Amino acid sequence: MNYQFAQRINTLEASPLRENAKKNMASSSAISFAYGFPPTEAFPMAVLKEISQKLYTEADPESFLQYGASEGYPRLRTLIKERLQQLSAIDNEEEVLVVSGSTQAMDLAVKVFCNEGDVVLCEEQTFSGAVNAIKGYGAIPVPVPMDLTAESMDLDALETILKTEPRVKMLYLIPTFQNPLGTSMPLDKRKAIYELACRYDILIFEDDPYGELLYEGDPIPKMKTMDLEGRIIYAGSFSKILAPSSRIGFMMAAGPAMEKLILAKQSADSHTNFYWQVVLAEYMDHYDFEGHVAQLTLMYQEKYTRMLNALQALPSDKLTYIKPTGGYFITCFLATTVDSERFYDYLDEAKVAVIPGNIMSVAGKGYELSFRLNFTKPTLAQIDEGITLIGDALDYALAPAYEGVI
Repeated sequence: MNYQFAQRINTLEASPLRENAKKNMASSSAISFAYGFPPTEAFPMAVLKEISQKLYTEADPESFLQYGASEGYPRLRTLIKERLQQLSAIDNEEEVLVVSGSTQAMDLAVKVFCNEGDVVLCEEQTFSGAVNAIKGYGAIPVPVPMDLTAESMDLDALETILKTEPRVKMLYLIPTFQNPLGTSMPLDKRKAIYELACRYDILIFEDDPYGELLYEGDPIPKMKTMDLEGRIIYAGSFSKILAPSSRIGFMMAAGPAMEKLILAKQSADSHTNFYWQVVLAEYMDHYDFEGHVAQLTLMYQEKYTRMLNALQALPSDKLTYIKPTGGYFITCFLATTVDSERFYDYLDEAKVAVIPGNIMSVAGKGYELSFRLNFTKPTLAQIDEGITLIGDALDYALAPAYEGVI
């Protein structure tokens, strides 16, 4: 059979993040800073088991094993709205759509709003799943340079693109604990970007999968809190605070947009895993879900501090890094005197996995001197050993090249 694939699928490539994860899963001895995963001890096993037993012994099976509404389990949608208002002061009349992870939220948004050839602006290094969602519908992801000192898109560069590129339809942002950079956009930059979006009449997709995991300082208001025009589509996820396999994400959008998003959801998969939706609603209604999130935050804060202390001990003339205030990731930068190929070769031999910067860039190149570290999945001992090996790799990559192995 000579398959004639649709042009849209020919533009896609395998997710480099997932390919990297598969490679590292093959070695049980590897120290992986590559996964954007929670550790096993983050899962609230006892509570989930108790809820499941109650459902199977006390509830009507129709209430959790039958088809559900495309919009999501009504009780869960109400709880999500209440939680957004309580935690983030997102308090408006817009509805919530439960989706299969925040990745599907982006997929639906592009599907609903973007024609082939439309442009979606992104931070120059960003989540590769969003980039693939953009490409999957024939839209064009265009990187906007970052001002790392300001922890924001370069506003002048952004406005220049908006002035000169008439095909821009949407701006994709991870303002809080950005993936991969770990940056958090200051409030004044968030306001400025929203004002530009209003001036040039484009949508903003605010992706917020990590925003609750704050370890230092005060939370920065979500961009959605300043949205007076229904211009921001806000997306969040329970993958990082409940369990990734639940695939429970959500999106909030204004009425006319939500109507179309629901239609797109219906054609995609009818509804998100309904059983998990009921489990989560039970957890939020009858158990201490916020206490669980607080415990997660303390666990991750310890690992975050451990990794930052280990990185601080490395020579700053060879490696620098962005210090986040929350989230899952720390991005590091090699000095120009470091041979990046030799650096990554050493880590491969030492079985230390990181995510090179090119994998998380829209252009796919030009970021050879940066790499992303995850601190939530590894143990404290693995953090200590892995960062020590990164220091050894720095020394190796500065030494004269020679033939042979480590």
